[in-house]
Amino acid sequence: MADALLSLGHEVHFLHLQQALRTSDQAMRAYWQDRLHVFRGISPAGWIARGRRKLVRAAGKTFHLDLPVDSYFDSASAGYVRELLARSRFDVAIVSYIFYSRILESIPAEVLKVIDTHDVFSDRYRLYREHGQPREFFSTSRAEEGKALDRADLALAIQEADASHFRSLTRQPVAVVGHLAPPDAGVRAPMSSPPAILFVGSAMGINTHGVTWFLDHVLPMVRREVPDAELWLVGSIGKRFKAGRAGVRRWGLIDPLDDLYRQAAVVINPQQFGTGLSIKCVDALSRGRPLVTTASGARGLEDGAGSAFLQAGSAGEFAELVVELLRDSGRGAALGERALEFARQYHRRNLQALAYVVSTAVAR
Repeated sequence: MADALLSLGHEVHFLHLQQALRTSDQAMRAYWQDRLHVFRGISPAGWIARGRRKLVRAAGKTFHLDLPVDSYFDSASAGYVRELLARSRFDVAIVSYIFYSRILESIPAEVLKVIDTHDVFSDRYRLYREHGQPREFFSTSRAEEGKALDRADLALAIQEADASHFRSLTRQPVAVVGHLAPPDAGVRAPMSSPPAILFVGSAMGINTHGVTWFLDHVLPMVRREVPDAELWLVGSIGKRFKAGRAGVRRWGLIDPLDDLYRQAAVVINPQQFGTGLSIKCVDALSRGRPLVTTASGARGLEDGAGSAFLQAGSAGEFAELVVELLRDSGRGAALGERALEFARQYHRRNLQALAYVVSTAVAR
């Protein structure tokens, strides 16, 4: 989002509410320079409060309990924000995630206050439990999520289904602004030999669940038709699966990813559940790569299904679509071209939506 705002001609500052005390902020300072502001809650009282918040979050994850929306909030950060605003004038304040929303109470009324929600967090643990997955990240109640949204003048949703959910919780306006990374097709490299099926992701439960489903139900059918096909696991997701499994290559953390995307015959996202927007799908489309995903993976991108990417409704259909792309490079190339055009239109639409949101600050 910062790059998008800069491209629109705005001066952008970043407030980092630092959690890990040993984390280096050298790269952030190189990018933001004097526009970086870092808050560290290192006072004795801050440490005690931080310990209490961690206990609350641990209890929530252990017992599948929704958490208070302010479970991550350090009240000392509010004083830091007030001091910052006393020195500098800002027209818009954008807070990432509802669990930091309380900081908006320290921002004066003349500043446009925005929450970039990123995802839906109401009853998130229940969603994980229904799919047999351990609790991850953050979950709260509908009432608490609504309380957070009410603190803002406007909320940003990453896709329309999320926006509908938020509108049921608050009377504040909700705008849809999707993923803002610009498309970058690069140059197509020769397809790998053996033919590769690429999955890029972290070790989070949604990814592990989806890749396990693909390995158990889809890959065996694919390899019966294309015996030398390989599934490439890139990112920390590889740690979830044992080495030496036939037809699977674990790459680990790779940066940059360009060469692997270019060499893969097809990119997949086999996730079976989730909320928000699957950024890995947007990344594949933005690179002009042929993509096969599920209805869950296609959330927020539904108007591209069947043209910009292929959507499967079952393990058999998923395998069939992957095999077709492995066998027919021409079809994959054509699908990739449509994917890139879709990504360009998607990016333009979201950039225009963001520009409109920020422009409302001028009319205040």
